Amino acid sequence: MQKLELHNVIKRFGNNTVCNGINLNVEQGQMVCLIGASGAGKSTLLRCINLLEPIEDGEIFLDGKDISLPGLNPQSVRSKIGMVFQSFNLFPHMTAFENAILAPKRTSGLSKSQLNSEIEMLFERFDLAERMHNYPDQLSGGQQQRVAIVRALAMKPEVMLFDEITSALDP
Repeated sequence: MQKLELHNVIKRFGNNTVCNGINLNVEQGQMVCLIGASGAGKSTLLRCINLLEPIEDGEIFLDGKDISLPGLNPQSVRSKIGMVFQSFNLFPHMTAFENAILAPKRTSGLSKSQLNSEIEMLFERFDLAERMHNYPDQLSGGQQQRVAIVRALAMKPEVMLFDEITSALDP
């Protein structure tokens, strides 16, 4: 069974068709890169997969379940799909650690000490342990991107989507 499937996905903004009949099959553990010119619809397609943008036609399946059905609760789907946005969307008034723990604190069911430990391990894994109490404006672009990755992974998603993943690489 495929982890993620797109069948003839169509997305339009007014008269402008951004995604036209997109088909994609992704198996568990497989990595796929979308490559195209600026404005080709790569980011829009990721936003459609994560139900941040509605599609006009077609179907999107996660683990064999149609997640593009009208009336489906998008939050239940988004909890299974981690997304790292091109702009990272970190809260500027919160430390890196606070940004990463915000959502799982509300949903994980773990004790505070268990959750803190898991988040700290992610910061260590991404070489950010010494920076987790810094605010976003005190971090380089690459560090901010890694915090956004930690934040997404903290939710233990089944699928990860990255928009412009190489845009903020540190030298």
